Amino acid sequence: VLRETMRLSRLVNDMLELSRLQSGTASLQRSVFAPLPLLNLIHETYSAYAEDYQQTFVYDIPETLPNVTGNPDRTQQVLIALLDNAFKYTPEGGTVTLSACIEDDVVRIRVIDTGVGIPAQDLPHVFDRFYKVDKSHHSKGTGLGLAIAQAIVQAHHGKIWAESRDGRNTFHVELPLRTGREKHQETSEKGI
Repeated sequence: VLRETMRLSRLVNDMLELSRLQSGTASLQRSVFAPLPLLNLIHETYSAYAEDYQQTFVYDIPETLPNVTGNPDRTQQVLIALLDNAFKYTPEGGTVTLSACIEDDVVRIRVIDTGVGIPAQDLPHVFDRFYKVDKSHHSKGTGLGLAIAQAIVQAHHGKIWAESRDGRNTFHVELPLRTGREKHQETSEKGI
């Protein structure tokens, strides 16, 4: 009973959060922040996790990532959702990669895994509410993690999408770089 109560509580909380994000009532203060410290913290956390589960965690992040516009806590929430899924569906001996690069006016972060490939017919639905690719297993999640991640990224005016080729899943997250307008606003607020 306790386990089911906790599961229902998580489900209700996730539904409420998704509803607030999609209606625009969720608190999502956007600011300019450096993504590197956040990515380094995530690397530290998941390196220990990968070791415990005999998986390889590849961290391919340049030391010169520029500042992005968004909410650091919510960005961390998105990356944790993607990495949790990647590690959950990657078998022992598999590899999960976290990488980033600068492309045009965005920082693109990728989470790549060598786990269970996502069938082509499922790819358009992976961000839908309650959608689970592996319907034969009852996972602990609510089926809302990727839907919430998508809503957060869209609230950042970014993009998120998935690809699957040859048993490798890649989730892309694009966050907008700091724009000239934001630089001007920041300078005006400081009175410079």
